[in-house]
Amino acid sequence: MEFDSKSVDIEALTQAYQQFGYVVLKGLISEATLGKIETDLSLAQSQLVDGELDEKFGSRLLDEPGALIDGKPYRHYVINCSDLSAAVAEAASMQIYKDVARRVFAVKEPWLNDYARFGVVYQDSRADAGSKYSRIGWHSDFNSDEASVAWPSFAFTVHIDSTSPANGFLRVVPGSHLKEIDRDEIGSWAFGAVPGEVPVFAERGDVILHDYKLWHSAARGTADGLAGRRRHVRGSWYGGRYLPREHGIGEFYKNAAR
Repeated sequence: MEFDSKSVDIEALTQAYQQFGYVVLKGLISEATLGKIETDLSLAQSQLVDGELDEKFGSRLLDEPGALIDGKPYRHYVINCSDLSAAVAEAASMQIYKDVARRVFAVKEPWLNDYARFGVVYQDSRADAGSKYSRIGWHSDFNSDEASVAWPSFAFTVHIDSTSPANGFLRVVPGSHLKEIDRDEIGSWAFGAVPGEVPVFAERGDVILHDYKLWHSAARGTADGLAGRRRHVRGSWYGGRYLPREHGIGEFYKNAAR
């Protein structure tokens, strides 16, 4: 379900989110902010590869070691990005997220997790032969740490690149956040077709919100090189208890097949 971010009806958006488990906010992030995000995180990614950036901004748990693009070492993830870029911090803390979270979580003070586990994450998917991140299998975010005191939650995904079959796209099962299913069963689906799934495409500057229990995956792009690149910034807003700063990664059930 898509909404024009310049004239959004917050009540209609909330109802759609509650029914389908996701919404798309069209053109929410300005080109000026996107340009800064792209510049800041491209630099951070290069510095991480070259060993010039503290490893607290990288994750060997999310990244699979050994990625090569054009024969050179590559890092697909940069974490804790709101500490690296004021533009990322701005895009992660927009008022509309808080407005939606207050309604769907029925809490007065939802909060952005920009400090624990992975914080706000930059993801750079490539379809090239040397890539270690080209797609993600079926899962729900809840599966990654079911015992967390921070739930409920929704993820926000800020699209740096438009998505398409060439560079991959989000696959979701609308309404699946209202069902209960064991995480191992979801993981067993890997990349297969699931009854009721739909593709969700996004343009540069769009933001997708999706529920922490929504079943979703990401399709692999069909193009090599830059045409198959899919970059976005992802974080989460929560309605439960704050995680302590010393929480670290906690339990992490990595069932998202790659």
